[in-house]
Amino acid sequence: MEASPEISAGARSILEAATEAFAKAGFDSVSIADIATHAKVSKANIFHHFKSKEMLYLEVMREACKGHAEFTESLLTRSDISSTEKLRLMLHFDLTDLFGNELRAHLVVREVLNNGCQTGRALIQPVFLRNFSAVVELIKQGQDNGEFRADLDPAVVAVMLGGTVMMLFQNRDIESHFSMLGGHAEPDAYAEKVYQTIVGGLAPPSNRLNAARSGCKPLFKKPRKRVP
Repeated sequence: MEASPEISAGARSILEAATEAFAKAGFDSVSIADIATHAKVSKANIFHHFKSKEMLYLEVMREACKGHAEFTESLLTRSDISSTEKLRLMLHFDLTDLFGNELRAHLVVREVLNNGCQTGRALIQPVFLRNFSAVVELIKQGQDNGEFRADLDPAVVAVMLGGTVMMLFQNRDIESHFSMLGGHAEPDAYAEKVYQTIVGGLAPPSNRLNAARSGCKPLFKKPRKRVP
């Protein structure tokens, strides 16, 4: 997908106002007049920077999602770390980024979970596809170098990872009171627990042979030691 051009200060303030409005009410329920009022500019000023409400919304979603996309894509280019470490870094980034930017996170979660606005969803499909494709490629890299099981569907793994991250964010207020989480609802701690569970699998070491024979294999194999 084409990278968006550098955003001016005036356009940036409009994007911030639009992000808040869309996060709270969704694409269909927000008008250009609403955004203009919130940004304290005229409608003409908005149309000076963005050709339409649709183009404004698309840019809002690009900005909301580009941190994850750029971080994951940068991991794909690295040859100095293993694929399991890339997975670990991505999980930590995702959770700390969501909790550190709750307004943008609400916007993304709303679009992922809300099926009501087909116009908005159609506009942002390329945005979500960029992020999703980067995660799929990270899993494929691990399969190619023998760290991840080759019989797994990378797209399914990517969906599971995304669902886990969004589940924690969406229910963060409730989960903070779950004593069985042992305080692991904090973003970094939770990311580490998710990583360890995925890489290690559910079966204990002594049972992995039996699990393999029964077809219940751990998700990922232990990474091979790299030869210096």
